[in-house]
Amino acid sequence: MTGPSGDLESCIRSAAELAIRRCAQGLLTVETLSARTREEWEALPSLPFQEDYPPQKLLNRIALRHCSRRLYQACCSPDVETRNCAFENLYRYLTQKLQYSPYAPTLVQYEGAAADVLQQALAIVQNACASHPPNGPDDPAAFLKWTMTILFRQAYAFASKTVQEPAVSLDAQYEAYTEKLEARQDYDPEAQFDSQELQEALKNAILSLSNKRYRQVLSGTYLAGMDERELATLLGVHVQDVYLWRYRALKALRSNRKVVEALRLWLR
Repeated sequence: MTGPSGDLESCIRSAAELAIRRCAQGLLTVETLSARTREEWEALPSLPFQEDYPPQKLLNRIALRHCSRRLYQACCSPDVETRNCAFENLYRYLTQKLQYSPYAPTLVQYEGAAADVLQQALAIVQNACASHPPNGPDDPAAFLKWTMTILFRQAYAFASKTVQEPAVSLDAQYEAYTEKLEARQDYDPEAQFDSQELQEALKNAILSLSNKRYRQVLSGTYLAGMDERELATLLGVHVQDVYLWRYRALKALRSNRKVVEALRLWLR
């Protein structure tokens, strides 16, 4: 059933305001982003199970992807003021992501560690954007996730230096930070995932696996943004083992339609 046009416009505007507040202040207006979000929603193909009235989480995701494109353009801009504005937004966005990441419990134990990790990540992004031609993701809409991967790799590198045992438990890291997030009264699930439903689906899917290695590999891949070599080093195994465990873990979850959809949305 299609909702009232006024309600739809309200949802679209809410998505635009949230996305701009997170990472595009001074780069996009609410009116412009609302219009682009509406256009993309209307261009989406209709699915048998899809309602005419879009869920808020989908509008939020569409708006954020548009902000990601604009942020990448601004980071690569030859105009100094535009670049400065872009990196101020990126600093704020990545600061929040790092705060809610699996590495937060480790970084908080060392004075200045979070700031150092953040500055290292921003320096890498800045150098990439200053290249001719600029380096970055193939799709500018994935710029935010690309920067998050860089951030988490820097955090991982720092965390690896602080542990004596190379095979530190990813299960313990994940459980510790999820418990901390859930205990916060002011926790906004969109700071970590695009929706509470997506967070719960991924969390429950990973923790439902009985095989410890499967849980570790999925946690590292989908929650910590690690690649196969990083996971292999962390777990003290061969890269081929990581590929095999991830394949088997995903195969074990394939029958759960909700989980498959959650993973698909997270990787968009």
